[in-house]
Amino acid sequence: MARYSKTPYTCEQHIELLKERGLIITNEERAKKYLESIGYYRLTGYMFHLQNKSNDNKFLPDTNFDRIIELYKFDKALRSIVLEYIERIEVCVRSKISNKYSLEHGFFWYLDEQLYADNNIYETIKGEISSSYEDPKEIFLRAFKRNYDDDFPPSNMALEILTFGKLSRLYSGLNNNDIKREIAKEFNLVSEYLSSWLIYINNVRNICAHHSRLWNKKVTVDRPSIPKKEKYKFNGSIPNIDEFNTTLYGIISIINRLLKSFNPENNFTNKITSLIKEFNIQVELMGFPEDWETNATWHH
Repeated sequence: MARYSKTPYTCEQHIELLKERGLIITNEERAKKYLESIGYYRLTGYMFHLQNKSNDNKFLPDTNFDRIIELYKFDKALRSIVLEYIERIEVCVRSKISNKYSLEHGFFWYLDEQLYADNNIYETIKGEISSSYEDPKEIFLRAFKRNYDDDFPPSNMALEILTFGKLSRLYSGLNNNDIKREIAKEFNLVSEYLSSWLIYINNVRNICAHHSRLWNKKVTVDRPSIPKKEKYKFNGSIPNIDEFNTTLYGIISIINRLLKSFNPENNFTNKITSLIKEFNIQVELMGFPEDWETNATWHH
């Protein structure tokens, strides 16, 4: 296996390289500022679709550096919108799980191993909460620890310290009992699909939170199950069902379905649509169908 042998470039050298590849740069000083503040490597993620597929990396005719920056700004705004609405789903899921299981099994239900189908998840959740409670950083946990002798906090506090990833795995790892099915039903799904979707959109959430490129990325980790039964399936155009659960189009569709169940008047897809039009984005690179403006899944 070969060793990495490339040498670092200055911003000026990167600008010359881009120009040699045919990129139009009308203001080199401005380009330098963006390269310094964003970084060449991060910006390359917004260049690939504007370059030839051959090994010479030549840019398509009339490709301007300003367009690359526009795509970067679009992606940044897109991630902000997606993150905002995933947060709403996370808060709702957290509340439903804690409330419903506490009412049926008491505040310390999450410590009952019999409620879990996956013992590894039980141990993970218990260990995560125990670790956070040993030296609590949150004011509400410190207050509870001062006033009570319990080794663990109650569910309404405990679930607040779990990441969305852990929360998603918790729901997935619980027995498929009446409570779990009831939660899924309130999202107009069965528990199998809800588990799959929560784990998937947590991966999307992490992309957004870590400022990674989202707009034309194929998110293939933990690909979600897509319903086929008439009662649960997506309506509207789906150009490629085999890739639907990896593209931004699929991501938007899933988030929208979850949001609609508890916040039907939300503006999620309206904001996405406005952003796409503002930046004149090639939607086919995001897995959108040609008739998306009238027949996208969220129009049904």
